[in-house]
Amino acid sequence: MAAIPPREYTILLTHLHRPSSSLPLSTLQSLVSHFLAQTPTPTPLTATVISSPLFRPFSHAKLSTLITAFRHAVHLRLKALEDEERSLFTRGIRPRMAEWARGLRKGFKGGPAVIRFVCAGGILLGLDDLKEKLGTDPGGGSLRANTEDQLIIALTEIMQLYGAPKDNAWENEFQPETEHGELDVLTLTLLFTAQLLPHVFSERVKVLPLSALSSHLMTIIESTFASGSFLASLPSSCTTTTSGRLSLTMPVGPKQPSFPYDGPSPWNESAPLPGALKALIDSPLFAAIPSLAGITARILPLLTESSPLEGWNTMQATTMRLEKVANNVENYWAQSALAGIENDDDIAPESRNVVANIWTILKTLLFTNIVLSQSSLSTITYSRPVYSPSTSLEPKLSPVHPPTHSSLALSTLRTLSHLAFVIAKFGGVTSTSSAGLAELKRVFYSALDVLSADVEAGETFVRTLNAHGGYSRMCSPTSSSKGATRKGSLIHAREAFNLACVEQLVPLLSPDTIEHVAFPLCLPHLNDASCRETYESSHSVILAIFAAHALAQLESTTAAEVQGTRVLRPTFVEKIVPFYVRCLLENSGDGKLTTPQLRLAFCALIGSASASTPALGQFCLSSLLSTLSGLSISTTEDAQRRHRLRLVLVSTLSALPLALLPDALSAVADAIRGSKGEELVEMAGEVFKEVMENVGDQEKEYCLRWWEEQRESLEGRIEIENAKGKGKDALLARL
Repeated sequence: MAAIPPREYTILLTHLHRPSSSLPLSTLQSLVSHFLAQTPTPTPLTATVISSPLFRPFSHAKLSTLITAFRHAVHLRLKALEDEERSLFTRGIRPRMAEWARGLRKGFKGGPAVIRFVCAGGILLGLDDLKEKLGTDPGGGSLRANTEDQLIIALTEIMQLYGAPKDNAWENEFQPETEHGELDVLTLTLLFTAQLLPHVFSERVKVLPLSALSSHLMTIIESTFASGSFLASLPSSCTTTTSGRLSLTMPVGPKQPSFPYDGPSPWNESAPLPGALKALIDSPLFAAIPSLAGITARILPLLTESSPLEGWNTMQATTMRLEKVANNVENYWAQSALAGIENDDDIAPESRNVVANIWTILKTLLFTNIVLSQSSLSTITYSRPVYSPSTSLEPKLSPVHPPTHSSLALSTLRTLSHLAFVIAKFGGVTSTSSAGLAELKRVFYSALDVLSADVEAGETFVRTLNAHGGYSRMCSPTSSSKGATRKGSLIHAREAFNLACVEQLVPLLSPDTIEHVAFPLCLPHLNDASCRETYESSHSVILAIFAAHALAQLESTTAAEVQGTRVLRPTFVEKIVPFYVRCLLENSGDGKLTTPQLRLAFCALIGSASASTPALGQFCLSSLLSTLSGLSISTTEDAQRRHRLRLVLVSTLSALPLALLPDALSAVADAIRGSKGEELVEMAGEVFKEVMENVGDQEKEYCLRWWEEQRESLEGRIEIENAKGKGKDALLARL
């Protein structure tokens, strides 16, 4: 201690022995870090810090100070050892660091579990910061391993002490308390657990009571979002200003809720919305949601690996709790006028900050669901459920049926469907733009992949989808145009999600489900391009139906053999071919399907129709040619539509059987002769590409002979275009 200034050290000890101090926490943190690092025997000072009444009752600021103090002490101690003069007989830095850390841990003995936990966490964070210099050996007896053991032991004690429900008020009087207005001890500890546990070796994490830990973490996540009732006062807070804008008023009610919540009770319909939202966003719980969700997501696979039965039950309980929160949020949102607002200009300026807070919370809730759902789905992909008659740790949330792959996937899909209005802000689950969330798509398609392994569950799920998006029960009827807009906006968000689900599950569906559920879901949207997502998704579902039908034709015939006579029995899919041909042709104008979409759709349609019978393929081709011949080119729009349909005609070549190719190629030749300039060059290039890359081997020989017949006339016309300065030498070289 000779190197330690006695006066400063004495002052520090004096303050540590008092229940309060005039020094700010930042100064105390610096002093503790400095003196811990300067002495090779830090046990006495550590014991003083651990037992100091200064850090009682607990608070987030005090515990954060201890973590930072011990973390910085590790850095300062390593720097002090590196700066010391060394000789041949001086021990290495790692052994001396290990001895110093051992002295720190000796000072933990007899201290409160919460203080020991955060101090061990600070040491672990410091070691993790310096892992390149000190190593990361997870083996028993190492510096890092011993520190992790201390942290795990302290956390286990905290969960045993504060995790069990207390039935006796007299017993609670003897439990350590937190400062006024702070979170309870267990919640406060778990906030730091979410920061510290990711740095602990997985095999040591398995020692913890992970099922109880995940339950406590989910309780914190639920309470942060008030079990979904943080929007309870939103419907009553929405009013319209004289200028017709939406205003979020502050009705007279109880004082704004503050953390900690005891439950969702403070969030009632009379609570002032702006104050309630501010309390939520400013709380330490909301700021910790990413780390809380992250550590919960890490725990689930570890629990399933160490105890499969508990793991599956915990995952089922987790998904059910997320679904409940999302359902409550959806209900309150659907009842509010804010649900129909599409433009920020329709919101009063003084209310825009409140709306921004709402969307911040909603997006955070969505991201939380994504993180936890992905963890569950990834875990069940590589494990099997274990069934047991034993009861769940959470009887209120215990499922009636044991958890299965499909039940977890279904719960995930239902949760996402409740948040469909939030997902729509990111372009939906089918978005291919950069604004889309890759993690969201991964969860969505993973859930559908898991569900597709259970044909019965997949078909049952599709049959439960509401053709009105599930909002008809939540949106009260209104005669106002704004009410209709609100209802329509909500329905479109859910319907887009439903259609995306159906598209992926079409191969599982029976003909009856396709006819009475899937097709009616698509029908209202096939000609309505006002909502682009539902419009494109509905066409995608129809094409998926045709693709599944074409695949079935390759595996079996739709004709039934009755006493040796081949009797044709057209299926529902074959019956809707004429309807969908007309639908595609009607959607070939500007503002409807894009040219690539139209070409792909017609090619898939004609391929499926031809697989059933050549007559259906002939009908599709004839309808397209009839529309082309009836088009006038009096306007630029008609001329563009004609060129678009000619490109569609080219795309059908790879889908037509050999018997129908002569008529199609003849029409293509006429289309080429009727094209000029850039359109001619594009037509010739697309025909060449279709013949060389997409046409099957059986039909390619015929198409190549036809191409040879057309090449001479095409060369002459391309040369004329070149003479006009069009610069199409590359295409001429191809010809």
